[in-house]
Amino acid sequence: MSTASFAIHPGIEAVRSEIIETRRYLHAHPELSFEEFETAKLVARKLREWGIEVEEGVGRTGVVGTLCGASERPCIAFRADMDALPIQETTGLEFASTVPGKMHACGHDGHVAELLGVAKALAARREELKGSVKFLFQPAEEGKGGARVMVADGCLEGVDLVYGIHLWTYDEVGVVGLHPGPVMAASDRFEIVVRGAGGHGAAPQGTVDAIVAAAQIVQSLQSVVSRNVDPLKNAVLTVGQINGGYNYNIICDEVRLVGTVRTFDRDIQELVVKRMHEVTHHTAAAHGATATLEYYFGYPPTVNTSDACLGHVRRAALRVVPEALVRSPFLSMGAEDFSYFLHERPGCFFFVGASPAGPGEEPVPHHKSNFTIHEEALMVAASVFVGIVEDLLVKADDAAAAVAEAVGEWVKPPPPPKHGLAEHVTCACDSGMHETLKRSVE
Repeated sequence: MSTASFAIHPGIEAVRSEIIETRRYLHAHPELSFEEFETAKLVARKLREWGIEVEEGVGRTGVVGTLCGASERPCIAFRADMDALPIQETTGLEFASTVPGKMHACGHDGHVAELLGVAKALAARREELKGSVKFLFQPAEEGKGGARVMVADGCLEGVDLVYGIHLWTYDEVGVVGLHPGPVMAASDRFEIVVRGAGGHGAAPQGTVDAIVAAAQIVQSLQSVVSRNVDPLKNAVLTVGQINGGYNYNIICDEVRLVGTVRTFDRDIQELVVKRMHEVTHHTAAAHGATATLEYYFGYPPTVNTSDACLGHVRRAALRVVPEALVRSPFLSMGAEDFSYFLHERPGCFFFVGASPAGPGEEPVPHHKSNFTIHEEALMVAASVFVGIVEDLLVKADDAAAAVAEAVGEWVKPPPPPKHGLAEHVTCACDSGMHETLKRSVE
């Protein structure tokens, strides 16, 4: 669909060139998780230029900007993650990364640029606001849980509703992808160490081949999803690394398996942990080997539980793009630490199509060295954010009542398992011992 059909908000149209310039600068100067020092400085400087109150060092390298209107409450927050990835860029863009081995390969440069555009557009209308807006510039989304750290530092204090987007090259430019319930999966990690008894490759008698036992464990783990999980529910169990062995003629005595588990539901997550423990223990025992399974909880699933907040996004989106583009997004079992915000406040996480691919072309997936985005998607995302603020804090006769409706219908979800950096589950699986399950805090 032609981008000419998009109704970009006039306030965003006025800062279009600055949004693009900022995105390209950030793309050329990527910084990894918790190393976003220069990015944070740029964000803080711009916010201060527009008269927005700034707090730095929130969640280590995060920045929070607060734009106060007639009152501090109600308060709406918007989030943009800032970190890049350890990838060598191959796009050939004029503004490609200037930092060897680092690249914005997930669109976070666009997230920062569009939210800065929103901040500038709204700062010019401060007198119209019947409440306040917080801008959460978050570090370390890529696996290190920056959202969790920002929440612990109090970034949501005084916030009533929180919204986040992800530029999404799996959908055509302009799609505003909305979906109730789970939109991103829990992301867990596991490590299995299989121990046998080595020996000469020509004399296997008296040995316990850890490679054979590990191979059977890998095969057997595939039955956890295919034969234990309800086929109408979702789960992924992937063994991504196998390391072991010394030489071609030596029977291996130790093999290490590393992988990931993705789930949407807590009960499925617990089932997978239980079955992995049982499969690992009994398969190792069947080969005379021992095994240790360590299971690390990662990000919880990102779940849209507020119908009111979904409605806020839908109404704003319908003023920006044609109705046919406001639809369910391409969903995956990827993970997103915006989930920590949605565990604390009602809100909505949605996707904005950003594929630069033409008709019949395959989109370039995220986290790939030639990843890039269609920059018109930044204008769409920013326009939707501004539209949400207009509906709740400008046009609403009673802003407090409009926000209170969403807060009142929300049911706070149960707390997720602690992130793997703080707690892990260890299952010691020995052919000569009873199964044990221990929780230990690092």
